[in-house]
Amino acid sequence: MGFLASILGRLIQLIYQITGNNYGLSIVIFTIITKLILLPLNIKQAKSTEAINKVKPQYDKIMEKYKNNKEKQAEEITKLYAENKVSPMGGCLLALIQIPLIFAMFYIVKQPLTYVLNVNSEDVRIYTAEYLNVEDPSTITDNQMKQYEIQIAKENNLLNMNFLGLNLGDIPGNAFNQDENQKAPMVTLIVPILSFVLSIVQIKLNKKNSAQSGVTEEQAEMQKSMNLMMPLLSASVSYATPLALGIYWLLGSVFAIFQQIVIKNIMGNSELKKEEKSLMLNSDKGGKKDE
Repeated sequence: MGFLASILGRLIQLIYQITGNNYGLSIVIFTIITKLILLPLNIKQAKSTEAINKVKPQYDKIMEKYKNNKEKQAEEITKLYAENKVSPMGGCLLALIQIPLIFAMFYIVKQPLTYVLNVNSEDVRIYTAEYLNVEDPSTITDNQMKQYEIQIAKENNLLNMNFLGLNLGDIPGNAFNQDENQKAPMVTLIVPILSFVLSIVQIKLNKKNSAQSGVTEEQAEMQKSMNLMMPLLSASVSYATPLALGIYWLLGSVFAIFQQIVIKNIMGNSELKKEEKSLMLNSDKGGKKDE
């Protein structure tokens, strides 16, 4: 994760410099770039889901016909998928890529001096010693350096964290903190709330677009549990981490929802054109037979 965070941090650093040291705008542009890079995988996932939807009736027949013969059932389903060029695991690659991205972003947001400003470790140690009022910087541990980077960057104005009236170093969970030095404005709570709402919208769209083909009862129950957990996870992550990560998560959800709608409409129009073309061909064949 540290290696990936270093690479992505350099990209954010470049955007930060180009945008005139605007950290918030850098996060927005970085989110758009990563989502555009992942767009081909999203399209592939959508096509995979569409292909599974098409074979759903045949799949259901096989499940019913061979319900007492699991071996034959699996064989026929494999054959069905092979004949229709369907990959039930088509969307897994996207998830496998996005999870490390989120973890790397957590590293970047928590340690902006290291990953965004590229400050060497000895200077970070000195900053930490000053922040903790410790005379000897050599006594500062690596964990302390990691723990206080966001506060150091925020309090020393090393990183311009002001964005739309918010400080991206604030943690929404600190809105209820009694310590005035750590207390975050109540308005920051809008980020975890929106994350929760948009996560539910995403789940609704996913359910609408998926036929759930190839899903056992146990898997369906697991999916149901995940659908309940994801909005809570989105809200809790945005609540307990600096706003910079919450904004990244929130923008990612907005982009994903917009992307789902656009891809669905494009694929729907494409299917409609195919059906119209097929009807025209059948009509032409019928007309020739009549002649």
